[in-house]
Amino acid sequence: MVKSDELTQTQIRDAVRDGVLDAGRSLLSTVFWTVLAAFTTLVGLQSMQLALSSSGIAAVGFAGVGLLVTGASVYLLYLLHW
Repeated sequence: MVKSDELTQTQIRDAVRDGVLDAGRSLLSTVFWTVLAAFTTLVGLQSMQLALSSSGIAAVGFAGVGLLVTGASVYLLYLLHW
């Protein structure tokens, strides 16, 4: 391993370039998963709304799916941002 005092300018540029690329990928990944989680939250809420307008076993199924999807999406948003 090379000491930090003995790094050449090329090695420093390579390290910075790698760091910037990793940060860019991380930012794009966060934006992608945030948009996906927000969209699926809306889908889950719509499923629960559909459960209110239906009856019988279908209402129970829509409500269950809606709760599951909404809960998972909100949890993903929580993990991403808090």
